[in-house]
Amino acid sequence: MEIRLIPSSNQQLVTKCVKLANEDMLENIVLLGDLFPPCMDLTDIYGVFEGEKLLSFFTVFKGFTFPSVVLLKSSKVITTFTLANLSLILPKNFILVSSSLQEDKMKNYFRIEESSSEICMITDCKSANFLKSDSSLTHASPMDLNRIDQFYQENQTFPWNPIQLESQFYFFQEVKDTLIACGGTHFETPNLAHLGNVLVLSEYRGQSIGKKLVSTIGNEILRKKTIITLFVVQDNTPAIHLYQKLGFSARMNFTIFSCSFD
Repeated sequence: MEIRLIPSSNQQLVTKCVKLANEDMLENIVLLGDLFPPCMDLTDIYGVFEGEKLLSFFTVFKGFTFPSVVLLKSSKVITTFTLANLSLILPKNFILVSSSLQEDKMKNYFRIEESSSEICMITDCKSANFLKSDSSLTHASPMDLNRIDQFYQENQTFPWNPIQLESQFYFFQEVKDTLIACGGTHFETPNLAHLGNVLVLSEYRGQSIGKKLVSTIGNEILRKKTIITLFVVQDNTPAIHLYQKLGFSARMNFTIFSCSFD
């Protein structure tokens, strides 16, 4: 086996990667998101080959402080081979997102500095219970990019990259020309958008702004997509209850690992 970079211009191989990931769409939602715009513009796709046969693949999204790696769930042999060769591709520090890998399976290849357990929640047009879209929220445009970027950077909200605004699902609220809340999506596929970067300044919480913001974003997504997913930290009970009231249900867990090579 060997690992080779797959150029995004190689539509035949990229299509094969999409097909492999769609065999378990929900488990591979992050992987799929990396294969479509806008995230694909900042993603490297690596195939695991045996000769010319594509056995598996993984993505490396380069739009955050540290590259974010997502592996396709494969056989133990392929997974072991991939983990053992990541050091040839990645810098010292990186993020790894997985629904199946456990820390004890990775400790022989790199150090796990910390991890976060996230619940993947999902809804669709039949299950969603969103409020009516709030007209006081502004639908973001490219002209708002600098303000939104500054808002997230000042409040240390990650993961965020300005290309995510290209999804056209971002909304914000302001008071006296100052942003107090914003949200949108992390990534999208032709049928799905992954809601994220929802932030309400602490002094404005408890006023249902978050509920209105998520509802407005959700309504906009369902005008163009069939499914909405999101991640929420496992112990964030208030957020989980909010999303449940809006029609989201928990489906599976993901772990986000902060990793480093010795």
